[in-house]
Amino acid sequence: MVSLLRSSSLWLTHIMFSLLLLIILQQHHGCYGCLHEERIALLAIKSSFSGDQGSIDPYSKFMSWNKSTDCCSWDGVQCSATTKQVTRLDVSSTHQPWTSNYTLNISLFLPFKEMRALILSYNNINGCIPITDCFGSLAGLKKLDYLDLSYNYFNGKDLPSLGALASLKGLSLGSNHMGSELFIRASGALSKLSKLKYLDLSDNYLNESIVPYLIKLSSLKTLILSWNNFQGELPLNELSRLRLEILDLSQNMFTGEIPSMTKEWNSLTEISVSDNELSSTSFIGLCAMKKLQILDLSYNKLKGDLPLCFSNLSYLNFFDISNNQLESNFPSTFIENLTKLEYVSASNNDFHGIFSIGSVVNHTKIKMLDLSNNNHLEIHIETPSLGPLFELEGLLLSNCIINQDNTLKTNIVSSLLENNSNLHYLSLQNDSLSGELILPSNLTMSLSYIDLSHNQLIGELPINIGLVLPNLTYLNLSYNMFQGVIPSSFNHLRQLEFLDLSYNNFSGQVPGSFREMRHLEILNLSMNKFIGNLLPNDSNIINLYVFLIFGNQFNGEISESLCKSSYLFRLDISENQFSGVLPSCIRNLSELSVLNARGNKLVGHFPIELCNLSGLEALDLSRNHFFGQLPSCFNFSNLEYLNLYNNNFVGSIPNSLSSSSLRSLNIGNNHFSGNFPSWIGKSLKNLMILSLRGNNFVGLISSQICNLRNIHILDLSCNNLSGNIPSCLQNMGHDSDWQYDSISTGWFSFASEDMFDMHRGFLPMKGFLPMKYDDMMFELFRFKGTIDFANKREVYDYKGNIMNQFFGLDLSSNQLVGEIPWEIGNIIKLHVLNLSNNLLVGSIPGTLSRLTEIESLDLSHNMLTGNIPTELKELHFLEVFSVACNNLSGPTLGRISQFSTFDESSYEGNPYLCGPPLVKNCFAITKILPSPPSPQSEVGDEEAMEHLIFFASFALAYIISFWGWMALLYFNKRWQNSFFLATDIYIKEAIYKVGKLLSKG
Repeated sequence: MVSLLRSSSLWLTHIMFSLLLLIILQQHHGCYGCLHEERIALLAIKSSFSGDQGSIDPYSKFMSWNKSTDCCSWDGVQCSATTKQVTRLDVSSTHQPWTSNYTLNISLFLPFKEMRALILSYNNINGCIPITDCFGSLAGLKKLDYLDLSYNYFNGKDLPSLGALASLKGLSLGSNHMGSELFIRASGALSKLSKLKYLDLSDNYLNESIVPYLIKLSSLKTLILSWNNFQGELPLNELSRLRLEILDLSQNMFTGEIPSMTKEWNSLTEISVSDNELSSTSFIGLCAMKKLQILDLSYNKLKGDLPLCFSNLSYLNFFDISNNQLESNFPSTFIENLTKLEYVSASNNDFHGIFSIGSVVNHTKIKMLDLSNNNHLEIHIETPSLGPLFELEGLLLSNCIINQDNTLKTNIVSSLLENNSNLHYLSLQNDSLSGELILPSNLTMSLSYIDLSHNQLIGELPINIGLVLPNLTYLNLSYNMFQGVIPSSFNHLRQLEFLDLSYNNFSGQVPGSFREMRHLEILNLSMNKFIGNLLPNDSNIINLYVFLIFGNQFNGEISESLCKSSYLFRLDISENQFSGVLPSCIRNLSELSVLNARGNKLVGHFPIELCNLSGLEALDLSRNHFFGQLPSCFNFSNLEYLNLYNNNFVGSIPNSLSSSSLRSLNIGNNHFSGNFPSWIGKSLKNLMILSLRGNNFVGLISSQICNLRNIHILDLSCNNLSGNIPSCLQNMGHDSDWQYDSISTGWFSFASEDMFDMHRGFLPMKGFLPMKYDDMMFELFRFKGTIDFANKREVYDYKGNIMNQFFGLDLSSNQLVGEIPWEIGNIIKLHVLNLSNNLLVGSIPGTLSRLTEIESLDLSHNMLTGNIPTELKELHFLEVFSVACNNLSGPTLGRISQFSTFDESSYEGNPYLCGPPLVKNCFAITKILPSPPSPQSEVGDEEAMEHLIFFASFALAYIISFWGWMALLYFNKRWQNSFFLATDIYIKEAIYKVGKLLSKG
């Protein structure tokens, strides 16, 4: 009993002691977990970086940093599980970079004695306090082994003090705008860091001159030099002294061959030389790196064969040779022998031969195989009898030759899915697949990405598509020949983020099941035959970024449910049958960058709600029934593309447009009026396209228009403009190297998790998404504007990049006078020149023969004279030519080369023209009519004409006066008697005087 009491007493004493210890620890650490002094220091850091209210904390990282919570749970703070002291502090991206530079107070970090990692990246830091010994103050942090200073502006005064951090093992100085001289000045201090194993110098302005100084960092194991200005050959021989394990030389300008690797590189496990200009034809030198696990040679100009010795790299698990110029047979045996391979990409080359999927059927570790965009590589996909023996998660075979012998040609998708239950990513884009799409009937697949676009698949979609593939986040069936309605099983595709059914023959209404696709971010239903309303009124699609439905038969008013997608920044509803007005809620789409409503039946004044969309970059309301004046709020500073063509707008163009960034302005076929807007040439100097055609503008064409040196298309036709054609138009397209790139509306980061967890060292995971996916996403997110321009006597819609190569000048149907400026011949890139239906005089300039790329030349319906210059025969690309209805003379240009395609209509209305294709013979006309005056006799001909006119007028006056008097005498007897009496007296007197003179003689 005593023993029991003693034991209980000891147990009670132990409990009380433990409680007392907990109370002491609680008082020591405070009531919020972390040390009190460290908590105070963290709040001081918050105040220093973003102010007390966190007013410039761009990513709200400090939102969780408040006095009522445990600081060890704050964003960016990690603490020791035992001592509760801060061991890792991440305050990256907490100072808004574009507000101002930031000076770092180093003393704020001194209380964190146990801190092992400090991350200060993306803060625009340009210096320290104290200035003289910036990082030397941190020398007391004996356990600090990683410091991230990337994406700042540290300079030469700050970096040498890093030498005091003796415990440092990892240092990131990426993207500090650091030049080679600055690094060389700091290299002496960095060489003191005897424990430094990891150094990131990426995204600076470094070059090959720093290599001798890097060699002094003898303890380095990882060196990242990507995104710099290195040139010349790879410095592998020099860097071999470091015995590196990881080396990244990507995104530079290295050229030449890949040198042989010496035995000093035996420890290398990862190397990337991607995105350079290497043109090596031999890679044997890489075979010496026996421990290599990751090899990235992508995005170079490599040629030749892959060496057989690559099969000896038995540890290799990541291999990327994509985007080169390799033309050999694909090395199937190489893949078969490397049994540890997990990721293989040989896409975007010109491999040929045959590769059988069955050759890797027993390759149990391979998860990713990308052979896409090898147009001459034949892929054999065998029958299902092989069984699911390998664990592929990604298979990308776009733009290859699949089963050329047509075996399984129509059932490839079903075969691949049945035999690869772990497949997540499948791309068979542009593989000439045909027949109907067949899916396994009794399986539920884990597939999340499938691209079958650009094939010849036909028929209706499988009715069970949503049941078999419920985990899809990406589905692309565009550019096929599918038809029918969308199956109701789409209701099960609740995880879809990307859906592209464009360029098919789908019909019917958009199913109500779409209303529940809450995760949908990109939806493209364009170029089908869908009908009905746009979206159900109760739609819950709230996360759309891109919504494209152009080229369908949607009708009715536009539903306000569209405005629920508050992140929408590209909306294209063009070429449908929508009516009514744009919904007023469109003002709430604050992220909208592109709005295309072209070719509908929309009505009303210009939607004033659009004035709220300050970020609008492209607006197309053309071919609708809008009317009235443009509002005074019409002021979009970011606007690059504006198309109001073929509406009923009136009034003048608002001057507020002068503050925009317009590159394309088309207000043709409206009823705008007033003087020619000369301010356009002064304020919109980036314009590449300007169309004012079909309005009521008057006055002279201002010479300010010549400031548009980037202009590709200038259309001022069908107005009431007068005066001369400015000769300075020869500047048109003078700066045309400036490209009309389709308007890109930002970049979209497709929401997805890491798709293949292979983050070995520094190399980023390439992922399973094919490179073509990035290209396609870029196409979806940029807007290809349209310009309506008359060419070859028809109005065509020119769209997108064609406007980089196309040049057109149309001044037709005005009241322009004077001669055609000879300087027009200096616009040598011109494809279309139309000056018809004006009052132009003089001769056709021979300098027009310099327009060697011209396809359409129309000078008809003017008052031009003289001969047609024979030099025009050198215009070999002409498809339209007309000088009809002028006063030209002499021979036509005959039936030589391309002029043999032109008939009489090109020359009619010129009575003195002769020769084919006209029926008039030039010899016959010469006999009947005098030849046109030569330049030498021009003055003499003018004097003869003056004499002829004088004598003719004199004779006419005499005849009129004589017969006038005769008529007067005939009808007036009194005047008649008086006239004859007077005449008789004058005659008698004359006879008398003559007789008297004769008698004297």
